[in-house]
Amino acid sequence: MSALPFTDRELTRALRELSVVATPAVAGDRQNPHRLLLFYAVECGLKAVWLKRKGRTLFDSDDINRTGHDLRGVLKDLNVGSALSLPESFRLPNALRGQAQLPRNGKFGDLHQVWRYGGKCEAPTDHDCEQQLQKVLDWIQGELK
Repeated sequence: MSALPFTDRELTRALRELSVVATPAVAGDRQNPHRLLLFYAVECGLKAVWLKRKGRTLFDSDDINRTGHDLRGVLKDLNVGSALSLPESFRLPNALRGQAQLPRNGKFGDLHQVWRYGGKCEAPTDHDCEQQLQKVLDWIQGELK
């Protein structure tokens, strides 16, 4: 799959649209599809902030290949400090293959796969990950005003 470049305006629009859809109509009714959209909203927002700070308007294929879905890496590049830290990794319940238990651990940048495919995080929990992403989203919205 090739990496397509996106402008700061496109990323900011995606941030706004994803943020709206990521918030369910009934408070407390959050499910993995909402969390997945929250993850992508934060990803778009961080990349828009990154462009703003660099004085650029295009997040190109080199930038995309360097960052991927690594929200922690973008936060580090932005030098925001530990107040907006995201967990380094997560753990899912083990999967079974025959009689064997397969541990399933991943880096935080792969969390979108968990929520896209219906997994449930054990540590940190889905709720904990969501809360941290929401803090980052709130910060992003302040940065892009």
